Amino acid sequence: MMSVARRLRLDVLAAYAARFALTVVSVVMRVLPRRHKVTLLTRQSSTPPSDFRLLREAMLRADPSVEVVMIARMVPPGIVRKFAYAAHLLVEMYHASTSRVLVVDGYSIIASATPRSEGLTVVQLWHALGALKKFGLSIVGQRGGRDPLLAKAMRMHAGYDIVIASAERCREPFAEAFGADISKVVVAPLPRVDRLRDPARRAAVRERFTYLYPELTGKRLALFAPTVRTEGSTATIDPAELTRAMADAGYATITKLHPLVPVPVDSQLRVAPGLSTQDLLLIADLFITDYSSAVFEAAVAEVPSYLIAPDLDAYTQRRDFYLAYPEDLGLPMARTIDELVKMVRHQAAHADMMVALRENYVAVTHEQYATAADELARVVLGTDVVAHGRDKHD
Repeated sequence: MMSVARRLRLDVLAAYAARFALTVVSVVMRVLPRRHKVTLLTRQSSTPPSDFRLLREAMLRADPSVEVVMIARMVPPGIVRKFAYAAHLLVEMYHASTSRVLVVDGYSIIASATPRSEGLTVVQLWHALGALKKFGLSIVGQRGGRDPLLAKAMRMHAGYDIVIASAERCREPFAEAFGADISKVVVAPLPRVDRLRDPARRAAVRERFTYLYPELTGKRLALFAPTVRTEGSTATIDPAELTRAMADAGYATITKLHPLVPVPVDSQLRVAPGLSTQDLLLIADLFITDYSSAVFEAAVAEVPSYLIAPDLDAYTQRRDFYLAYPEDLGLPMARTIDELVKMVRHQAAHADMMVALRENYVAVTHEQYATAADELARVVLGTDVVAHGRDKHD
């Protein structure tokens, strides 16, 4: 079996080799002319996220002449499939080389590891609202973070011209996480805010949910969405046990785990395939999590929320926060499932808590914009970055 140290050395060498190869290709592609074009690039999923779809629609409303390309492809497991992904990177490089703006929602080797040519603006549109757990460069060298040598080899989060943050108090955490000067961090609500506050979308999700799960129609719904754990720890909350306990309190519980987390086998566990966490927040009566930033989405959707953190002391040692947890969130927190059920029975979470949480961590759309997507579109297209971005915070 290969040692961890040797595997790391090989990964670092592979990273430098990949950077060299992509650098050569990027230099060759500089002969390609740039067009009035924006490329939206994600490796968080294999389908374009709602933020990208809504942003594309808003950009086309603002400027019908702009060309918008969306690329969604996850890094696959296995050596052979990774070779195919390497070939796919050429497609990404072509679109980046012919665009005026490149928008990414996480680390991208195309955005950070390759040398930049003139005429391209790179925008980091992080895939989560708020600033809860530390991430990115904030945790390099720590449990749950990248190894410093590998982060250096991949030029982790280097080269952003604009970083989008969901609120003023998130600017400093995002500047730290992305190694960016705070003057580059622009406050703008993510497009998903529009959907989370849209009555028509809520009605449509309710109709779809009733069609897919008629046996749950009319029942009070609890949504449980724990954080994904990447630092070697295991979840301390059994979703099946939580489901049974919440049933005794009068709630049908739906569990949404990260796509990379295997779902426990239990006949009572509901995972609602076909509906996303954001969709379910539109129809849930309450939300439960441990350390997930989805709590900020619940605040936007005005869903009363509860925290459950049996391993808070140990987790804090492994993974730090940008805020004082749970005090800064202002939400009821339980250490056990029994304690959580008691809080739910007494309705410890209420609407005022969610309003305060939203106002602290999610900026509202400026009055001159119809939607959050419209405001972000103006930033991406460069029509008012100065008016509502950098100069505003200098």
